[in-house]
Amino acid sequence: MTIIQLFVYGTIGDAEIFERLLKRAPVYQPARLKDYQLFVHPENGYLFVKPAPDEVVEGKLVSVDEKELALLDLWEDLPLYQRELLTVKSENGFQQAFVYTQNNTDGKPAKDQPPKSRSSIFKDIDEFLDSLNHSIDFIDRLLVELSAAHV
Repeated sequence: MTIIQLFVYGTIGDAEIFERLLKRAPVYQPARLKDYQLFVHPENGYLFVKPAPDEVVEGKLVSVDEKELALLDLWEDLPLYQRELLTVKSENGFQQAFVYTQNNTDGKPAKDQPPKSRSSIFKDIDEFLDSLNHSIDFIDRLLVELSAAHV
């Protein structure tokens, strides 16, 4: 199993939200992303980062496996967010980590705009997970029907 470093700064950087999504407690390490700035999306209220010279985003590093990263990609609604491999600085020095970015989105700097409320985020997570479960159930039934049809 491959372990992947992910730099988080918003919902995934919240231990309770991380645990709700991935069903395990995270182990975070403080980290910084240089030459990026934190913004609030104008339509959905979620945080995002994009390049900004001389700015720094304070965040955290967390290790995830490939399956967890695939689930987070769905949560982050790729391609709304892009997942990029960038250099971040932690107490262990500089290292590569994946970062969810929105380089072409206009937003308001996070220091000037409150992000989406936690209660709204938890509601979104529950709807997201429920939708995934319904999709998995549908696919399972479809596979059973296809198998039966080919016997």
